[in-house]
Amino acid sequence: MGTITAAMFLTVDGYTETTDGELISPDWSDDMQQYWSGANAHEGQTLLYGRVAYEFNAGYWPTAAADENNPEDYRAFARTMNALPKVVVSNTLENPGWNTTVARGPLPDVIARLKHDIDGEIVAVGGLSLVESLVSAGLVDRYRLLLMPRLAGSGRSVFASGGPGADLELVSSRTMDTGALLVEYVARG
Repeated sequence: MGTITAAMFLTVDGYTETTDGELISPDWSDDMQQYWSGANAHEGQTLLYGRVAYEFNAGYWPTAAADENNPEDYRAFARTMNALPKVVVSNTLENPGWNTTVARGPLPDVIARLKHDIDGEIVAVGGLSLVESLVSAGLVDRYRLLLMPRLAGSGRSVFASGGPGADLELVSSRTMDTGALLVEYVARG
């Protein structure tokens, strides 16, 4: 039986995107590569995307793996991204490629099928609308959040739609070399 992990960047005031839909990205570093990327893309996982985030990533990672201007560790990570199985939740996408299947239908039904069919961690890595829908429907088993040391003041949050509420148990935390805080919680019960 699979589990759903929501893996997202957040500012300290809780925003993932600006009000105009631009991703608020963290500073990148060796810690980010090792502890964030390593946790969210490794053998045995399945990556879960919404259509827009999927199309961006599917257009980026295949060329990143082949680009000799990228450092070897980055190209190795790109090869991992390309090899992992992916699922995109979309009622419109056809012929996705990039080692991907399309899941259609109401989100609770899609997630129930995925958790039944996939053993291991299913990591929802984007986009914001998909993760917000998972949160508001109470479908997340684990939260892997990177709290960036910045205040956005406004924007879009994965928690904007609320949800059923849940008690969480802290399973790990790490201060990154950028000043960000990486925390993981599991939903109790």
